[in-house]
Amino acid sequence: MRTETDLAGGVGGLAADSEPAPAAPPPAQPHGSAMLERFGWIGEWLGRRLFGGVVMHESAIEKIRQLNERGTVVYVLRHGSFLDYFLVNHVLRREGLPLATFANGVSMAWVAPWSLLLRRLRAAVVGRVRRSGADSVADHDWCAEAVAAGRPVLVFMRAPKRRSAIARLWRGNSSPRVGADYLREILHVQQEAGAETFVVPLALFRGHSFRRAETPGISALVYTASEEPSDTRKFVTYWWNRNDLFITVGTEVAMTAFRDRYSADNEDRLVRRLTRAIQIFLYREERIVLGPAIMPRRKIKSLVLDNEETRLTIQRIADEKGVPEAKVRRQAEGYFEEMAANFNGILFAIFAFFFKKLWNRMIQGLEPVGLGRVIEKAKHHPIVLVPCHRSHFDYLTITYLFHMNFVSPPHIAAGANMNFWPLGSLFRAAGAFFIRRHFGDDELYKTVFRQYLTFLIREGYTQEFFIEGGRSRTGKMLAPKLGMLSAEVNAFLTGVRGDLYFVPVSIHYGRIVEEDAYSSELTGGEKESESFGALLRARRFLQQKYGTIHVSFAEPISLNEELGDRKQRFIERAGDEAVEEERRRFVQKLGFRILKDVNDASIAGASSISATVLLGASHFGYRYEDYREQANALADLVRLQGLLQTGSLERNYGDFRESMEFLQSNGLIEVIRRGDREVLVVKDNRRLALDFYKNNLIHAFLTPSLVAYCMLDGVAEDDLADAVWWWLDLLRWEFALPERHEMPDVVASDIAHFRELGAIGDDGIDAEHPAVKATVNILENFRESYYVAARTIADALGEDGMTEKALVAEARREHKTSMLLGEVVKAEGASDVTFLNALKRLREFGFVDFERRGRGGRESWVVRGPQFDEMRSFVDLLAGA
Repeated sequence: MRTETDLAGGVGGLAADSEPAPAAPPPAQPHGSAMLERFGWIGEWLGRRLFGGVVMHESAIEKIRQLNERGTVVYVLRHGSFLDYFLVNHVLRREGLPLATFANGVSMAWVAPWSLLLRRLRAAVVGRVRRSGADSVADHDWCAEAVAAGRPVLVFMRAPKRRSAIARLWRGNSSPRVGADYLREILHVQQEAGAETFVVPLALFRGHSFRRAETPGISALVYTASEEPSDTRKFVTYWWNRNDLFITVGTEVAMTAFRDRYSADNEDRLVRRLTRAIQIFLYREERIVLGPAIMPRRKIKSLVLDNEETRLTIQRIADEKGVPEAKVRRQAEGYFEEMAANFNGILFAIFAFFFKKLWNRMIQGLEPVGLGRVIEKAKHHPIVLVPCHRSHFDYLTITYLFHMNFVSPPHIAAGANMNFWPLGSLFRAAGAFFIRRHFGDDELYKTVFRQYLTFLIREGYTQEFFIEGGRSRTGKMLAPKLGMLSAEVNAFLTGVRGDLYFVPVSIHYGRIVEEDAYSSELTGGEKESESFGALLRARRFLQQKYGTIHVSFAEPISLNEELGDRKQRFIERAGDEAVEEERRRFVQKLGFRILKDVNDASIAGASSISATVLLGASHFGYRYEDYREQANALADLVRLQGLLQTGSLERNYGDFRESMEFLQSNGLIEVIRRGDREVLVVKDNRRLALDFYKNNLIHAFLTPSLVAYCMLDGVAEDDLADAVWWWLDLLRWEFALPERHEMPDVVASDIAHFRELGAIGDDGIDAEHPAVKATVNILENFRESYYVAARTIADALGEDGMTEKALVAEARREHKTSMLLGEVVKAEGASDVTFLNALKRLREFGFVDFERRGRGGRESWVVRGPQFDEMRSFVDLLAGA
């Protein structure tokens, strides 16, 4: 549902408490523009069919109701339009809200009951009712009198355009800018009367849309927005989008507080301030829904390729290679065509229609958290969404969420592998732009890409990219790939915008489509390339249910604030080696900050809690009573940490039976009977799939697990911070870690939580407490993986080295042998991702090194490092742990 919005431009938050307004006296005669409490049969028929599905947020409805009790409501719309006025009349009547007794430039005669028209006709004959619609002095007086009497009115900031000679003859040829004149009268009357008046801006939108800078035919008629369309075009768009109409309500301007704030201003200046603030609000609302104007692709290409930096790069490359500039230019054009998005209203509408059908079949619900604050930021500055990446559904989830909440969809940075027929064109029409995984030394490609990002930031488009690069097959956040983030920072440093906000986003799935594929890939299976054939083979997944998706938005990060005084230094001394190194460190720190914020924004689900308990056991079976106790203990720990919880977790608290049955029905566990008791068994071939859901929440239990582990190992509380940090430092490629100096506070917080749960008392930690039993072995599979990787290197890595792929395969075989011998017990430890992370860490210790060999350096080889002789001691250290 659409979130309530605020008025910008310096007047937001001016609403003041005031005494309820006195009851409004009945009008002597209704004005011809007054809203109707009932329509004629034509009006009722049209209203039901055109406006029956109009959305207005419940909080907005309640706000208008309360404002009417406290004073006089003055609605404000941007452009005069009979259809817009009819729509607002229909919705206000439907919701029981106060109806406007006057509006400038419109008449309700077209939809009024015949009896009312006849009464007004008789009154007109004897001169008792004015001709409506003429912007006359009498109309200004009528509006002022209505406000003075405490009756609601509506003001169009611009009068309706007279598009026919008959309309001009009947209604007059008025000035198009009349709203300020009416606001002047309202200000004047309000000052004299002293009663509170609230100016309430309204914005109307039709369809989930975006606007094109050049309006192309039928697309503009049925799906995009013209700046000021005629009522005929509006009728068509209302009919086309009759299920996607909505009204947003801005923060009210309390006139008393507004006058007090600008008490030094005269009336003319007050009117200009108020008019400008309303126009800014309406512009920003349109920008959120419609987005910046979509330029034709040819114009975007010209802006990207014809700027000075690109032209100089093309010229330099042509000179260096001794080829014509035209040839290099054609290559740059090819890069642009390969890369750039191509928003298309018609294709987007078609894609959205079919995707909604698919979504409703597979997904039970979509729950956003924090979307409102992201929308508020997007009104003022461009934003870059940075979600975690756990499924191909990630590409579509946020776009679908924005679409359903009437927010302009983002431009999404997608890997070139996603540009396959026929979906590549549809993805591009929905906002995807495709980039290569590796740019290498292709300076021209880098330049075109940088200029395209600069264009997106300058124009204010919302962007989205995945900082992990590829999807996480393990379920936890991967180490950040900083190339895209660095490119965004570099583009911002060109000075095209005053600020840019990064928004970390956590996406939590009840269950993912790629469950089986990930398990196969983690144990050495080949990744299937994205293609139309793969899409057809995936049809069986469309028949299954995947629960509710939760999308949680963290607090947006201001890039301008994060840069601080470094911004000017990075700009002025670009290319300086020391400054470039400082910039690289800044990007790296920002990348890990985003990872941490994604984790902090994550939502705890029942499946993650259950998987953590079941995989933490040192045996394969779990008594239901033990599972229930430990799951509740972890849920309590999550509550103490202040993490958000899914509705499923809240429902499961107490018995966790629903979660158990969900895992059983999806084949992740087996439940067997032992007398009158139940035993939960994790299937060997499903441990990696279950591990994915455990890892969704592992960051919440990372330090608590190590605190419990180290305390049971006899480490004193005073030494806990150092002991915990040793393990975190070893696993630095696995998790987004806290800062080293934060460790004493982090450990102290974990100890306090354990004490509150009763797991730590005066005699130390209680090894039998459910919270301790549930957390102590959470990281055991990582310890085993690193131990196996180190032992494999010590035993199998000869002086000539071996390929990285062969070494990982050898580690996998070694893990299987160790499982048979009982030396390790966690089957999920045989993960290629964890083995590769272990190799990276062992390289940092100096035990191994990497070399590029083979044709073109395509093969990565692992060779002995300078500290290889100390490998055995390290293996023994891990074996002892």
